Amino acid sequence: MIDKLKLKIISYIYIISQQPVKLQDLLMANQLFSEGIHLDGDKLGFRLKTGRAYLVFLILVHIVLLPIALGGHVIFQHIDCHLSIFLTVFVTGIIFASFGLFKDWLGDEVARIRINMMWNIHFPLFKYEEYSSEINQIYLKSIDENIKKQDLERYILDNLSK
Repeated sequence: MIDKLKLKIISYIYIISQQPVKLQDLLMANQLFSEGIHLDGDKLGFRLKTGRAYLVFLILVHIVLLPIALGGHVIFQHIDCHLSIFLTVFVTGIIFASFGLFKDWLGDEVARIRINMMWNIHFPLFKYEEYSSEINQIYLKSIDENIKKQDLERYILDNLSK
């Protein structure tokens, strides 16, 4: 259920291209993704709709914080007003800071989904989970050996067959 909700949110927040990604861009994106670097959507063909991201984030925050606020209202009535103001400022700061984390997390999820989709196009016989690290090593070796773009696929497949 959570995966279905995540996919609904992603399809609402992001514009995802139907065009395939070039092999070299896929290999570079996979290399960066495996190193834990956040990817830009330009090479992988996706773009964030910022207004919709804010809307979904605010809805999710309200789903979490509204019951807490309603339950804690009685407690906050009897607490010193300075403490209530401090807690309000603190929670507001956390909400604004967490939007960046939300955006980065969703961007990583879209990149992972997009890399898997394109992997099935470029390497249909090699499962991503099994061969991604091996192909990353071959790709790094191809960069060191100055393999041309048009020879890259053949080079990778030749090295995989060894």
